[in-house]
Amino acid sequence: MKMPERLGKYPITGVLGRGAMGVVYRGYDPVIKRPVAIKTIRKELIDEDEKTEAMSGRFRREAQAAGALNHPGIGAVYEYGEDAHHAYIAMEFVEGTSLREYMARGATFDEHDSVSIMAQLLDALQFAHANSVWHRDIKPANIQVMGNGRIKLIDFGIARIESTDFTKTNVIMGTPGFIAPEVYLGRDIDHRIDIFAAGVVFYHLLAGKPPFV
Repeated sequence: MKMPERLGKYPITGVLGRGAMGVVYRGYDPVIKRPVAIKTIRKELIDEDEKTEAMSGRFRREAQAAGALNHPGIGAVYEYGEDAHHAYIAMEFVEGTSLREYMARGATFDEHDSVSIMAQLLDALQFAHANSVWHRDIKPANIQVMGNGRIKLIDFGIARIESTDFTKTNVIMGTPGFIAPEVYLGRDIDHRIDIFAAGVVFYHLLAGKPPFV
């Protein structure tokens, strides 16, 4: 698909990544004069039948969940919008590299760096949990490491907001290897699924490999 010239008020300046649901663009906020990341989902996924409704619902919930969280360790969400071809979320543009990319390069983390990353991750999760939001997909790809060593937790795309009654049976969301046992077993879950996944990340940082393959 051709790169749009703009989405809403945001001129598009490049492509940051591509996924099954859409493209993440780099854009520019002409009012506040700052770069933004714009995650899109193809509009037909929103307008089609019930099968695709879950995907569009996830996208809207991402904006709703993350947009309510104001924390230095959580990527900020600025705006949700739709045009003729896309639905989109304008988000904070985080200069940095994902923890997954570091691990893919074979980077090693000493105890000090590992503890620093985990302390920041758990601080962000504590804030989210205190505001009744669970991330539900904690993994290295969703942890951005900035040049100053600080991290940003991103992608609340499958977050569950405790105040909503949205439920779907027989659906497992998350990333294999990071999903808590109670999710696989279909048991009641709560914020501790994020703590389990964070433990998997911590193991990987210290051991240089994931605990589960």
